[in-house]
Amino acid sequence: MEQNIQQLKRKYTKTVLLLIEIQNDYFYKGKMELTGSYEAAYNAKKALETFRKKRKPIIHIQHIALNKNASHFIAGTFGAEIFEDVAPNQEEKIFVKNNSNSFVETGLFEYLKENGIGHLTIAGMKENMHADATVSTAKDLGFKIELIENNFTSKKSDNQKYKF
Repeated sequence: MEQNIQQLKRKYTKTVLLLIEIQNDYFYKGKMELTGSYEAAYNAKKALETFRKKRKPIIHIQHIALNKNASHFIAGTFGAEIFEDVAPNQEEKIFVKNNSNSFVETGLFEYLKENGIGHLTIAGMKENMHADATVSTAKDLGFKIELIENNFTSKKSDNQKYKF
């Protein structure tokens, strides 16, 4: 029994870097430009370089809007593409989501479980990553969470209105 517990602990101690929605629409002249986007991308890039150097797994979450009247993240547009400073390489996994939660209808949970990943280091573009649906769900599912410091952004103007 003790040996099985130790094997399970080892099995679920892998760490992955999860980069959430670092996409062109959040940057200068994007459809949903955010204040602090370049700083957030810089911090995410540093984490990405560290994970690549250590050959640790990396997952990119790309948001693609399904609503044909969406204001941003429209499929096939430059704005929906992952920002070049953190663009995935061939070994890195990309999950496409269509709502606020990266675990909903993406296969992310199954992938993490199948690969024995129990710790998520997360960087993203949300103003309050602590309240992000993906972070909350990950906590509820029992993952250990580490948020990249100083990696938060905010809307450029409170008067902007967006549709998904």
